[in-house]
Amino acid sequence: MKHAIRLAKITKARSGRGLRALLVAALLGLLCAGSLRAEALRIAYTSIAVVYGPLWLTKEAGIFKKYNIEPEFIYIAGGPPSLQALIAGDVAISFTAGGATVAANLQGADVLLLGASIDALPFELWSVPSIKTPEQLKGTKLGVSRIGATTDFVARYLLKKWNLQPDKDVAIFQTGSGPQIFAAIKGGSVQSGVLSTGPETISAEASGFVRLADVSTSGLVYPFGPFAARQAFLKSQPDLVTRFMKAYVEGLHRFKSDKTAALAVLEKYTKQKTTPATEKIYEIYATKYFKRAPEATPAAIQTIIEELSASRAIPAGTTPQRFTDSRFIRDLVASGFVDALYKSR
Repeated sequence: MKHAIRLAKITKARSGRGLRALLVAALLGLLCAGSLRAEALRIAYTSIAVVYGPLWLTKEAGIFKKYNIEPEFIYIAGGPPSLQALIAGDVAISFTAGGATVAANLQGADVLLLGASIDALPFELWSVPSIKTPEQLKGTKLGVSRIGATTDFVARYLLKKWNLQPDKDVAIFQTGSGPQIFAAIKGGSVQSGVLSTGPETISAEASGFVRLADVSTSGLVYPFGPFAARQAFLKSQPDLVTRFMKAYVEGLHRFKSDKTAALAVLEKYTKQKTTPATEKIYEIYATKYFKRAPEATPAAIQTIIEELSASRAIPAGTTPQRFTDSRFIRDLVASGFVDALYKSR
């Protein structure tokens, strides 16, 4: 009888320990699940253009989720409005305009460029058929996405190169993103417009418009497809920023190396079917424009500083490094992360 009672107590004690072990395991499971839950990240982009192909593919291919990020994309047409959303805290990272970011920083805004996808300007200026030379632009209207956006920089750069005064000889109008600029030219509300090389330039050629300039051939170094964040965010969330950078760098690699996936994502977002012409444009971006390591280089930032200095006073001793935080991409390069992606091809 005593043996039976003792056995019962032992069994009860073991059951209690087993229950406690199960409770501890369940609690640890909940904690792990919480730590593995994807972290939300709001990201703005400014146009429906090929330059955002790698960003779109990073999401569609599940690469953000691989790095424990749940991205929320917000389309905000034009660099300056997307930068305002960043400054206001509506988004954490904004693919915006380099010029607008540098200008805002000079005015005291808490913003820095994290990187740039391209070091050139794949933009073209197209006009209606009646305008065949730059001189004929005098007295006409030219469309850009937004004043202060990259398209605005391109327009002013070209007009000055042609000895035409922006806003005086040629009126500059903001019309919206690439498709809207093209629609404005086609509808006659402007007689020319700056379009990024892609679906709209294909449509412009098919419509019989005249290409007056291809800025990519000028040799101008400029941060295109740049992305910015607030310094406060970079300081408070360095791990999230590192994971974002890893995901985007891997997305760039995927876009450059997986033509089928890249063309499929371009079809989805631009809503244009793949043609031999769009395949050719993809090849140009994948092999010529998109960088493996998307750093906003000092030379590219210097181009912006020089442009801004023509219209405002720049503090003495200002260097490109003031406007960037390149440690995240440089750390990835130094660690061998970027090289490893391309060695695995």
